[in-house]
Amino acid sequence: MRYIKVFLLAILFFLALVFFFQNQGALSQSMVLTLNLFFIPAMSSIALPFYFLVIAAFACGALMTLGFLVWDKVNLTARLMKQKWQISSLERELEKSKKKLGADTARAQFLSKNGKADDQPAPVAPVAATAAAEESLVPDPDKQH
Repeated sequence: MRYIKVFLLAILFFLALVFFFQNQGALSQSMVLTLNLFFIPAMSSIALPFYFLVIAAFACGALMTLGFLVWDKVNLTARLMKQKWQISSLERELEKSKKKLGADTARAQFLSKNGKADDQPAPVAPVAATAAAEESLVPDPDKQH
């Protein structure tokens, strides 16, 4: 797949060079850009060759695309880290619950062997309350502060 990408990129570069060489006369013509708004005086640029404007527009588009891709990558990485943190938090809570359940079961078995009945079960922390408390500590990259 990597070789195909490199091959396609080489073909694209070759076609761009052919385009520039075959249209050298038209692309070499000078252009003056003018900005004429109603509330400010008209502004004009220096004479620029047309190929410079084409290359500058391509570079601006490439930079904007790169910026959007970097922003998306950072956002997805932040969301992934948040989800991993929540998973590890829930795994820790599950392990605590398993240990507590194992201790309660062992206690109940011990008491039943000795002939004593356990009238009051051991209090168990509500899972939803601890999950909500831990979730409030996690920063959410999707929410704007």
